[in-house]
Amino acid sequence: MNGGATPTFTYLSLGAGVQSSALLVCSALGLHGVPRADAAIFADVGDEPQYVYDYLRDHLIPFGAAHGVPVHITSRGRLSESMIDRQRAGKRFVTVPLFTDNGDGSKGMLRRQCTREFKLEPIHRWAREHLGYRPRFKVRHTVVAMLGISIDEASRMKPSRLPWITNRFPLIGAELTRRDCLRIVVEAGLPEPQRSACVFCPYHSDEEWLRLQQDHPEAFARAVAFDAAVRDNIMRGRLRPGYVHRSCNPLDQVDFDPNRDQLDAFENECEGMCGV
Repeated sequence: MNGGATPTFTYLSLGAGVQSSALLVCSALGLHGVPRADAAIFADVGDEPQYVYDYLRDHLIPFGAAHGVPVHITSRGRLSESMIDRQRAGKRFVTVPLFTDNGDGSKGMLRRQCTREFKLEPIHRWAREHLGYRPRFKVRHTVVAMLGISIDEASRMKPSRLPWITNRFPLIGAELTRRDCLRIVVEAGLPEPQRSACVFCPYHSDEEWLRLQQDHPEAFARAVAFDAAVRDNIMRGRLRPGYVHRSCNPLDQVDFDPNRDQLDAFENECEGMCGV
């Protein structure tokens, strides 16, 4: 795609977390040089905490509608049900990056397909259909995807894998931090958003797990149930149990330590799209 071409369609990837909510506000109000999006697209994996859906419904959708940036929802279905049901049926299933004990003192992580197949692909499909393309037809429009990644998460920036989409990162260009994003949302008259991620996301830090356990027990209970259901998640070449927590212990038995030194795996996830 010609980087100098005028895009015929610009969409905003909306995860309903802090940065993407700020991106919607900036796009709608013309703040910090952020272009106006033609649409904001929320890819629903079906496994976000309820507070994310409430915030989307009660605040972001009305805000977008009032300021000329309509919010659209697309979905491939519920990730957790798809994974567990298809696994039990012996069919190919989309995996999340579960932790495994390799038996030699080291820990491993299963391949992650969830972001691409339950977030990216539904958004791309929605954009194709919106532009009038049937499956497998070549897209001749120029499309820009605006992604809500702040400057303190710059390592998550990734180019689009599709030739007809160019990823842009307006919050990076405006040198906005996550704290700036919170301020922008509140100054626009909206409540503070919370982090957007699946309740069982293995990239959660102990601090995040503890927050879910204490403040959102229903979401934590769903994570515990998922963790137990995928325990014997057997994949070709990998015969050890899977866990959502890096300790390789059942989630309801983990003693969370928010001060534990941990790799910020969320920033290092390979697609740069979780929570965006």
